[in-house]
Amino acid sequence: MSDVIYEKQGHIAFIRLNRPDSLNAINRSMTKELSKIWCDFRDDNSLWVAVLSGEGKTFCAGADVKELAVEKWEFRQSLIFGDDRCIPSNYGVWKPLIAAVHGHVYGAGLLLALECDIIVATNDAMFGIPEGKVGIVTLFAPFLSDYIPRKVAAELLFTGKPIDAQRAYQLGLVNKVTLFKDLLSVAIATANEICDNSPLATWATKQLFYRSRNMDYGSALALIEHIATPVSNTEDAIEAKRAFAEKRKMQWKLK
Repeated sequence: MSDVIYEKQGHIAFIRLNRPDSLNAINRSMTKELSKIWCDFRDDNSLWVAVLSGEGKTFCAGADVKELAVEKWEFRQSLIFGDDRCIPSNYGVWKPLIAAVHGHVYGAGLLLALECDIIVATNDAMFGIPEGKVGIVTLFAPFLSDYIPRKVAAELLFTGKPIDAQRAYQLGLVNKVTLFKDLLSVAIATANEICDNSPLATWATKQLFYRSRNMDYGSALALIEHIATPVSNTEDAIEAKRAFAEKRKMQWKLK
């Protein structure tokens, strides 16, 4: 049985962590599968957005501590920074990602959710970083304050105490909170809203949004020119203007 279920429906990719008996803890096998999936999703132009979720009663409880316990730890062999990496940003994925999470969203599982652009959570979801309780250094600590205030990040990192979905929503960590029965439908509705827009423009915008984060003004302008110019001269850009003027639905050709 695959540790990750990967399905394609229309323009949406559905990626589901599939180790429910282990609370979808990330092991080496899952990491290798995810690395292949991110590359396939990136390269398949029929796919415009992905929804990431977890099978069973929880999204992801973090890294598989049992597997880590039998290995001599080395930085470049880690689940996050090793040769087979579980996070999409390592593979140049500039398509929108939606995390649909429930139950435990812990450790490396939290990182996976944070790697997504939009997070939809159930009202019972809990977000935490318990690495310190098992003697593990939190490798994504340098990046956590990109998502939540530094004081809150410090509390999560140093106490290991999780926060609930409502607190995560208040902090801007989560976009929407819903009931478990509505989780997937809310995520799909958001994915369909994204698919209504120009894929090429959306992917370029995502690049600008993230790549310019630590740039000075001049560097950001140069990046805008580099990324926006080719997209703004595509057939899709011309089609969008015509369709808007003619009050009809856009027909995206990705060229």
